[in-house]
Amino acid sequence: MEYRYLISENNVLSRRTEAPLSYEVYAPRRSIRWIDQADALMSLCEDLAPEQMIGLDVETTLRSQSLCLLQIATLSFTAIVDPLAIGDLGPLFSIFKDPDVCIVIHNAPFERTVLKKFNCEITNVFDTLRASRTIRGKRKSGHSLAAVCRRELNIHLDKQYQRSDWRRRPLSRDQINYAALDAEVLIDLYRIFHR
Repeated sequence: MEYRYLISENNVLSRRTEAPLSYEVYAPRRSIRWIDQADALMSLCEDLAPEQMIGLDVETTLRSQSLCLLQIATLSFTAIVDPLAIGDLGPLFSIFKDPDVCIVIHNAPFERTVLKKFNCEITNVFDTLRASRTIRGKRKSGHSLAAVCRRELNIHLDKQYQRSDWRRRPLSRDQINYAALDAEVLIDLYRIFHR
């Protein structure tokens, strides 16, 4: 339940109950490409070459933080790369190293730690978690990706698949949508924070 506090003319503080805020349930709006073969990865890299900004997210195992998925969003599509099926991710990593490409990540130290296991360095990063804390204040509660999307974009991310077993194949349609959304919203957050 949401409350709004009002001060009357005689300085009496009162509380008025309001209906809960309503949030748009968010579903992927860009096309989703599943990448699980080397030739599809090369085609993806060619499509990413002209991009100046991409959103990046990963899905890992919970304990060992082993890489299970890479999600890459652009203004026109989201690609989900299956590193369990593709041996060499090097062509993709060369894009992450390009200083002319802004890689938008929420909580970049985590992605950097996961990708460092593959000798992948990310050069030009915009961290939406850091931006949220800087703009909204460190004490502001709610800097998780879901909280930031709720506050900045007025959308609700369903995080029920966050703890999925991302090693299992095939992934369900809901898991794929979940993974795509985590990258897709980063593009929108970047635009909000750069206003």
